Amino acid sequence: MKKKLFTLLLIVMAFATTATAQSRRSLRINEVMVQNDSSVVDDYGCHSAWIELFNSNYAPLEISSIYITNNREVLKVTDPQKRKAMMYAVPLGDVNTKIPKRQHILFWADNQPTRGTFHTNFTLCPDKDTWIGLYDSGNSLMDEMTLPAGVLKADQSYARVSDAAPEWEVKGAMPDSYVTPSTNNKTIDSNPKKDKFSSHDPVGIGMAISAMSVVF
Repeated sequence: MKKKLFTLLLIVMAFATTATAQSRRSLRINEVMVQNDSSVVDDYGCHSAWIELFNSNYAPLEISSIYITNNREVLKVTDPQKRKAMMYAVPLGDVNTKIPKRQHILFWADNQPTRGTFHTNFTLCPDKDTWIGLYDSGNSLMDEMTLPAGVLKADQSYARVSDAAPEWEVKGAMPDSYVTPSTNNKTIDSNPKKDKFSSHDPVGIGMAISAMSVVF
């Protein structure tokens, strides 16, 4: 009986581990700012480069023990321990590492890991190509992106066109394409149904009648 319970427990643990690994593979590098001169500030009031991650799952996602790096040399390293030593490990024990469903989280690339969980041990340089890799605790690459040097000006970001989309674009270069740290990359400014209703009922008579019908 005990042997069967132990076997069942191992199966459950294996299933849970696999489910966590699969859900983490939905974590995406969503937006990056390499040179932050006057954009958003961190919890110390500093303007630092930042990396936004997006939880594309429809459930909360715990990201402690994932790894973030801008060192492309990790792709050539086969030893797991050596690879881990070359990256920033998101520490355990911080309740803020649980990202709600379809939400974002910022990491500051300021080489100040002693400032807290969301401050990495590396910086980003606008004069060099920027490669960022995202690894799970099992040392497998979950996501990566590359930004050639010179593409961005100060306070501009490189972002997916919409959250988790495969296409990328420069944000901050045009008035209608603004930087979006910790929020949706694509903002919907209008509601087609509402706009259609407004065009047929500009003074709101139909809306008033609808409201009265609900009341009475």
